[in-house]
Amino acid sequence: MRIALLADTYPPDNRGGAGVVVERLAGAFVRAGHDVCVVSTTSGRGSIQEQEGVRVRRLRSRYPERFRNTVAMANPTVLPGVRRELADFKPDLVHAHNVHQHLSFATLSAAARLGVPVLYTAHDYLLFCCIKFICTGGPVDFRQRWFNCAKCQRFRWNPARNVVIDHHMAKHVSHLFAISRTLQTALRANGFGGAEVVYNGVDLDWWGGGDGAAFRTAHGLDGAPLALLAARVSREKGAEAALYALAHSQHPDLRLMIAGENPRYAPKLRRLADDLGVGDRLLLPGWMEPEALRDAYAAATVTLAPSTYPDPFNLTLIESMAASRPVIASTLGAGPEIVSDGAWGYTVDPNDALAFADRLDLVVSDPRHAQRLGDAGQQRAASAFSLQRQVEQTLARYDAVLSGRT
Repeated sequence: MRIALLADTYPPDNRGGAGVVVERLAGAFVRAGHDVCVVSTTSGRGSIQEQEGVRVRRLRSRYPERFRNTVAMANPTVLPGVRRELADFKPDLVHAHNVHQHLSFATLSAAARLGVPVLYTAHDYLLFCCIKFICTGGPVDFRQRWFNCAKCQRFRWNPARNVVIDHHMAKHVSHLFAISRTLQTALRANGFGGAEVVYNGVDLDWWGGGDGAAFRTAHGLDGAPLALLAARVSREKGAEAALYALAHSQHPDLRLMIAGENPRYAPKLRRLADDLGVGDRLLLPGWMEPEALRDAYAAATVTLAPSTYPDPFNLTLIESMAASRPVIASTLGAGPEIVSDGAWGYTVDPNDALAFADRLDLVVSDPRHAQRLGDAGQQRAASAFSLQRQVEQTLARYDAVLSGRT
């Protein structure tokens, strides 16, 4: 099968989220004997190269951020390149992932003109919401309301955005995937019914092979318990919530490491840590490549994913579970889908600092309990969140679409 994948960014240009998922799928498809082309973008010079057997075509896309809602509809700087690459590759099908920022939804029309099926995976709420519902700060009914978007986006808001996206999705997409039931519910609430849930997956053996001892030595952790939050350093991903929980913890030697980057926000976070009296226990090592992050999981006592918005799927949860580490997830979004409270981790309202700290202390205080949670999490990852499972489900849908069974 000849498979073309569309993604706004692709590693190493991408540092998380949909691009990482696409990279993992592309590599697995190649190992299964398929020919794969990825069309993506870069802020630098465009290129064509082979990565791990995958043909990767990067098109240059660079524009002021304030125009993102307009570029989402059509990006004239990349559309000709997308058309040429797809015409040259001659795919049997095209599977688009996030295209809202650079490739644009007009690429769905370009793909459909080839006369092949076009599939789409929604990784977040951006089919109908401009900023992933981070404006909610908590529970949400998922219904997009134009006046909320206009208030939130102000001069950046483009009222035509969602109308154009709806048109392209309805006319050109043969099948829609969602990465969680939470996202499936949100899609349905906004007119995108019938999405098939296929969870993201991870290579269980790879993520379980980290060197925790070396990581601890490199970061001067000695025997101190470590809570790891691997995400962009931001309030929405739970950085502040984790700090408040750390300040209320009964373990004065507990360290919090937030592995991500955000140069504009990090100084504010450090000031907050100092104000809370935990500045000496906050570690901000910056962004970690996958190999370093794997070692960080192995070194961690517990992994945190306390998003304060309804995160549709947090990859760090299943990566940590694959590494046999207990997890504490937000009750907002898909956290409870991934983590069964008390079984292989805990779910907690990230805005309840006392409850959050209590769950932290439950894990840190009892290493045997933490190990039981970690072992159960690894078993759950193997049964529900393996890369093999994700690939098999996706390829099965490809076959069904190509044979006309759906």
